[in-house]
Amino acid sequence: MNNQLLIASSGQTTLSTILFVTVSFIVLMLALKKFAWGPIVNMMDERQQKISDDIDNAEKANSEANALAKQRDDELIKARTEAQVIIAQAKETAENNAHAIIVDAEKHTKRMKLQGQEDLRLERDRMIEDAKKEVAELSVQIASKILKKELSAAAHQELIQSSIEKLGVDNDE
Repeated sequence: MNNQLLIASSGQTTLSTILFVTVSFIVLMLALKKFAWGPIVNMMDERQQKISDDIDNAEKANSEANALAKQRDDELIKARTEAQVIIAQAKETAENNAHAIIVDAEKHTKRMKLQGQEDLRLERDRMIEDAKKEVAELSVQIASKILKKELSAAAHQELIQSSIEKLGVDNDE
């Protein structure tokens, strides 16, 4: 009987221990669910949200960086194109200026040549006129020596004119 009591008592103890452990486990689980599981799940959700936000921010930053790089490349291409246009315009302006300078120099040279020719013609005409006057005076002096008399001013002038006209005829031939 003792053996039976022990077995019965140990069976009851085992059953009560199982029941106690089970109830304790359920209470522990409920307590963990209420006090630990909720904060752990919230912490994990917050961490998941933070990681998701970080990934979104990284993708957004990468997208913005790519957009800025494309914009920079476009602006660089635009700047190079503008620089080429400016260089082409500068070359064209320089060529036009050089051409204008050459044309002006040619015009100036031509004017100087024409002025020189005109000055030469005027000087030649003046020299011919001076020569005619000198010849006329010499003719009067020779004539007065020949005639041994002094001519009047009117006769003198008439003699000069006739000598000039004769020289003009001789010059044209």
